[in-house]
Amino acid sequence: MQKVVALDFETANYPRDSAIALGVSIVQDNVITERKAWLFRPPGHSIYIRPDFIAIHGIRPADLRDKPHFPEIWPEIEACLEGADLLIAHNVGFDRSVLYGVTQHYGIDLPRYNWQCTVNIARTAWPHLPNHKLPTVCEHLGIELKHHDPASDAEACARIFLSSGSCAETDALVEYNRLYQGNQRTEHTVAAAQYRLGLRYCEGDGVAQNHAKAINCFRKAAEQGHAEARQHLEALDRMTT
Repeated sequence: MQKVVALDFETANYPRDSAIALGVSIVQDNVITERKAWLFRPPGHSIYIRPDFIAIHGIRPADLRDKPHFPEIWPEIEACLEGADLLIAHNVGFDRSVLYGVTQHYGIDLPRYNWQCTVNIARTAWPHLPNHKLPTVCEHLGIELKHHDPASDAEACARIFLSSGSCAETDALVEYNRLYQGNQRTEHTVAAAQYRLGLRYCEGDGVAQNHAKAINCFRKAAEQGHAEARQHLEALDRMTT
């Protein structure tokens, strides 16, 4: 059963280790099974939050005075992430850098996670939208949203993922990679599986040959840093220009 975890962080300042809030929604078997959220103090003894950041997320120093620091709640967060096949976020670069920034600050080691951005998912699923910001996509899908509330943003991200059909696709990719490698661990699954599935479409290996689907798989893998997928895309581009 596939496990996907949607994340949304809010920060006190520009440094990525200044996280002060996190929302999580867990998707299993195509259903949101759990929702959690935490407030916590930023690193250091004082609590300073930039006024322009307060204007965005509404979290004030007074809201954090009785809250723990991040390491105290990390065991709860780690339990939510345990066994995840995929982590997702809307503008994944931000939330990924915050997770790694704050854990690095406190000396917390992380396993390697697979990540996917629901902005890119939304662009593929609903290309006609004027933009693919979270409020725009939620309005299109009828998803209730309290923007910049981390619990609401994480749940909205999970619902976008489910609505796009990506959940079923990722489930198939994860299962394919497990069978291909004979390996029940999924730390390296999604990008590699997307690449291999692209090869199958390209070569007609067990599936109907489909160059458009092959390119789509290679592009998704390349977006996650898969070097061979990027090389295949470049080669295909040279062939068509």
